[in-house]
Amino acid sequence: NFNGTGTAIRCAGDIVAYYSSDIRYKNNIKPIENAINKVQAIRGVTFEWNEESHKETGKKDVGVIAQEVEKVLPEIVETRSSGYKAVDYQKLTALLIESVKELKSEIEELKKQIK
Repeated sequence: NFNGTGTAIRCAGDIVAYYSSDIRYKNNIKPIENAINKVQAIRGVTFEWNEESHKETGKKDVGVIAQEVEKVLPEIVETRSSGYKAVDYQKLTALLIESVKELKSEIEELKKQIK
C-alpha cells in the first residue's frame, strides 16, 4: 500500500533496498582520502522541517546539510529537478568507515610516541 505525493513516495510497510557492492562491478577503487577533514566539514544538526519541505511543518529531525556534504563528497549529493538538494545518507557510511580508520592510525602513532 503506497501513494505518491509530489516529491515523496509513502509506504505503509518496510522498503528493503540493496546497492550492488560487489567488487566485480567496480573499477578504479581507492580509499576516501582525508576522511577526517571531510567529516569535520560536515555538521550533524538538529532542525525543524519548514513549509517548503513537504514534510510535517515544525517536525523535529536530525541530519546533515546537503550543501556542506556537496563541498567534500559531491558524488553523494543530487540536485533534484526542483533545484533542491538531497543526500544519499547510506553512502556517508563509507566516509565514516575511512575516518575511523584514520583516527585508529593516529591513535596507534601516538601510542608509539608515548612508549
